[in-house]
Amino acid sequence: MKFLSPESAAGLSLVVLFSSFATAGEVPLPNSWNIELQCRSSLDSGTPAFNLPFPSSLSSQYVSIGELGDVAIRVIMGSSEGVFYGQDGSGSIAFSAPAPNDPVWSTSLDLRNGMIAIEQGGFGDGAQLYSTNGSLINNFPPGGSEGVSGFSGITLTNDGAICYRADSGSIDKIIIDEYIDGVRTQTKIAQTGDGEYSFLFSPEINDSRAIVTNTIPQSGPSRRIVRINPDLSTAVLQETGEGYNAFVNSVAIAQDGTSAFTVRYAHDSTWQVNRGVFAIAHSGDSDIQNGSLANFPPVVNSSGWVAFRATDMSNDATALWVGNSDELKKIIEWDQMIDTDLGPIPLGFDFGGLTGRQVINGVIDINDNGQIAFSAFLRNGTIGVFVASPMDVSCPADFTGDGQLNFFDVSLFLSLYAQGDPIGDTNQDGEFNFFDMTQFISWFNDGCLQ
Repeated sequence: MKFLSPESAAGLSLVVLFSSFATAGEVPLPNSWNIELQCRSSLDSGTPAFNLPFPSSLSSQYVSIGELGDVAIRVIMGSSEGVFYGQDGSGSIAFSAPAPNDPVWSTSLDLRNGMIAIEQGGFGDGAQLYSTNGSLINNFPPGGSEGVSGFSGITLTNDGAICYRADSGSIDKIIIDEYIDGVRTQTKIAQTGDGEYSFLFSPEINDSRAIVTNTIPQSGPSRRIVRINPDLSTAVLQETGEGYNAFVNSVAIAQDGTSAFTVRYAHDSTWQVNRGVFAIAHSGDSDIQNGSLANFPPVVNSSGWVAFRATDMSNDATALWVGNSDELKKIIEWDQMIDTDLGPIPLGFDFGGLTGRQVINGVIDINDNGQIAFSAFLRNGTIGVFVASPMDVSCPADFTGDGQLNFFDVSLFLSLYAQGDPIGDTNQDGEFNFFDMTQFISWFNDGCLQ
């Protein structure tokens, strides 16, 4: 049998590999997760807190996770409040401030690349950017070149720019706010009253500075979800009038530009979680209670995994799901035993009345390593922050090592193969030939395996 040279085979097989890339399935979900406690609050003098002072409360706070699996969350501590930062089960209050009549900070924050962006608690008080070691990096008071106030929905890029929805008189604006060479610089991305939007909801930004936001157009559909690209061109991701009649206000964007949001069907008023045009979960799937999908937004990563909280019909308690367009898995639910610093404790607390059984506290977050951060009620009345990490995932075609299978893995394999690099000898027979090509294609089509 005659084999092509590495250079010829690499060039000739581009079409084959691109075809493989185009038809490869979803990155599979893991069959098991390692769930680790990061901190735990307590208001009961008989129950110690973990990695937090006593007394402390995490009620209704929003957790954010970084790419390294580190987490941040606002904490109420008696006469003061602060932000916990931790990783791998260790951590402490990174920075704090006295809490007079009004909250110093809001519930929402964003953790990225060793920095924490957080809104001030009073409406119109601005925002701040801290290092995870507790030092103040930048302050963003109301005003600036765009005359903004009423900051809402702070999100953060890895180079320290924040993005938010702000008021400017009677106009709402989406702003990227940053310090360039020590000078505060505000870039207006969109605004109401310009003939396109009559209302803008809180935006989400990724590191390439693509922004996704829910909007109310000045004309046409009642809602429109829009991605605003770095060059300020726009793409309509979804709008009402095409089978849907409502969206959850908040939307999410991954580092690769993938978006996730929750929609309601017009014909039967059922809710569905979408990743772009793909359905991830519909009411009734895996015991998901319909209306509960409308309460909190989903989160998404670059592998196409979408995580969300909703109510489980089987026990009338909140739970946590993660899915892609191929499968859906429930990873946290009522009565599930979970390891803590006090030993195994059942998840969930029954508040009675209209509040009822609750497991998930506040919003959740996901990173590109597939780690999911969540805050949960424990049966002993305390609240813990946890990170669920995928276990034992094998991804032999992930040549870049970024946890994703995409064109960059194909390109790197072709380059290594053409150079005769031993890594390109995928079947490890000491030769570079067609069998290395087929081995890579097989790995790629198999995705990441448990």
